Amino acid sequence: MLTILSFISPYSYSISNQPSVCVSTHFDGKVVIKYVIDGDTVILTDNRHVRLIGINTPEISHSDNKPSEAGAELARKSLMQLLKNQQQVQLLYGKERLDKHGRTLAHIYLKNGLNIQAEMLRQGLAMPLRIAPNLALMDCYSAISLIAKKEKRGLWASSRYKTHHVFSLSGSEKGFYFISGKVEQVTESRSSIWINLGNNVALRIHKEDLNNFNKNDLMSLLGKTIEASGWLYRRNKQLRMRIRHKLDLNRLN
Repeated sequence: MLTILSFISPYSYSISNQPSVCVSTHFDGKVVIKYVIDGDTVILTDNRHVRLIGINTPEISHSDNKPSEAGAELARKSLMQLLKNQQQVQLLYGKERLDKHGRTLAHIYLKNGLNIQAEMLRQGLAMPLRIAPNLALMDCYSAISLIAKKEKRGLWASSRYKTHHVFSLSGSEKGFYFISGKVEQVTESRSSIWINLGNNVALRIHKEDLNNFNKNDLMSLLGKTIEASGWLYRRNKQLRMRIRHKLDLNRLN
């Protein structure tokens, strides 16, 4: 049985005073890491690719024509440093064990109990990523990230990861963003709930993700100013963002 001891309040005490946060009393196996691909993906000696649950780091470019995103190389180097000289690490698998790319989904812990995802978030080298059903440590990770964001650590000191008002967007943005704007319309289709902001920007909540929201709260957002986080993409001449969890959508007023 999984027992999670989570960090509850983001402002109740300092993480630096705690020997470990987001800890677990159960692990699913010990493994050896062979290679660090980027700040949230590693390769094991058995050649499995492990995607770290609960965090997202900037993308490293694998093309000479496209630069890496701001903070990507630092995140990779920092993860490498955390894992340096670790003969073994411990894995805690997610409820969903594999992603669509066949990568193993897991939380990684050092022998001393340090949660790698929590440490990356504490340093501001990663952003929280909430994708059901792997939400076991979501509250803990979110609390740690809030502190890093408030103190402008790591990525949070960069203008790239500040909240962008929708009317400051050119429409060509792509990738992970924090955006804000006033809700102009909330509608429901057969497959989704749509939240339309200004400047032809729309937030989409798939019906499969509705369990992570209060539907009445979503429908009452009309006229409210909100902040959203997720991946921006362009579809049908519109800038869109899929929202997967209620913590990725916040009222600002």
